[in-house]
Amino acid sequence: MGIFRKKEEDKKNRKRPDICLSLPNDTLEGIAMEIREFGEDCQIVEWCVDGFLGVESLTREDFVEKLMQVKKMAQGKKLIVDFKGDEVTGNRILRWSMELADMVDIDINNGQIERLIREAKRKHTKVILSYHNFENMLTKEEISETFLRLERKGGDILKVACFAKDEMDTYCLLEGSAHYTQLTRHKPIVAIAMGEEGQVSRICAGDFGSVMSYASGSQPTAPGQFNVKQLKKYMDKYYKDKK
Repeated sequence: MGIFRKKEEDKKNRKRPDICLSLPNDTLEGIAMEIREFGEDCQIVEWCVDGFLGVESLTREDFVEKLMQVKKMAQGKKLIVDFKGDEVTGNRILRWSMELADMVDIDINNGQIERLIREAKRKHTKVILSYHNFENMLTKEEISETFLRLERKGGDILKVACFAKDEMDTYCLLEGSAHYTQLTRHKPIVAIAMGEEGQVSRICAGDFGSVMSYASGSQPTAPGQFNVKQLKKYMDKYYKDKK
């Protein structure tokens, strides 16, 4: 079939994306409450550590103890550790999370990206390699090229999230994602059109190759994000005829 699969055959392999509950809470008590309320309807939990109180002053021992508590709360689900903000603090948190969390999220612009990916592979921790654009949408061609760039850097799961100003922007993201996932060999992807105009992508992106959709608990972590219960309801309706 050459480098590309036929679209009809490829679509048969599309799956409903897993729902990831993003947790930016500042205390363990807050995290526990969110997981109790929303955890039943998700398959993955993402701890957004930059929102946690006093994270900059945590020792490795303190952080690992807290991470293990979060992991216990999220028992039976995959755990992602993410940190946005100060790169020195963030990279320390990501390294401490390796071997303990299932996945760490690393931004494509991180100055230590090669070193972090090498260390994650050595410690058998999956890397979500992420590109974010909170202002604009890339073109279809730029979307697929960005996925290729993330792949070449060594990501295990490739995430592209861009802000959609209108319906056409969302179409660009989905079509660019589908173009990349038609490659005979491709990595798992996460495709997100942020903002209210891109909300449909959080529901239907599985049809275009996306394996995960992020949702919130009581506190959204990105523009246009549904909470877990809303997203599950929409996905139940959307995918019921696609089994």
